[in-house]
Amino acid sequence: MCAGPLERLASEKEFRRVYREGGRRSSPLVVIRYLPGDRGGVRLGVAVGRRFGSAVRRNRLRRRLREAVRALARRIAPGTEIVVTPRESAAEASFSELRGSVEQALGSAGLLGDQGEGAQ
Repeated sequence: MCAGPLERLASEKEFRRVYREGGRRSSPLVVIRYLPGDRGGVRLGVAVGRRFGSAVRRNRLRRRLREAVRALARRIAPGTEIVVTPRESAAEASFSELRGSVEQALGSAGLLGDQGEGAQ
């Protein structure tokens, strides 16, 4: 489905548009906001608040969440804009738990295609 690498949502304006116009799904470790569209690739933003601790901890969590979405990118509908926000328990979760939680939220939003893991 998604042919290219993940692009990033960069500006506050882009984040606000996804929050205002998009849908919301949650799982035990993350909340995703999404806005289906017809632009090229999948665009991703990760919002990690200061409550997660120092900049080092927040950036580590941000990288892990970005990678969890990247692992599923080929199955995500093209043109979708996604904002991932972790829940408190995400900071202590393993990568496989984070990935599973992201997959669960994206699946409940209907954003994942049927392409299997071997197709990556």
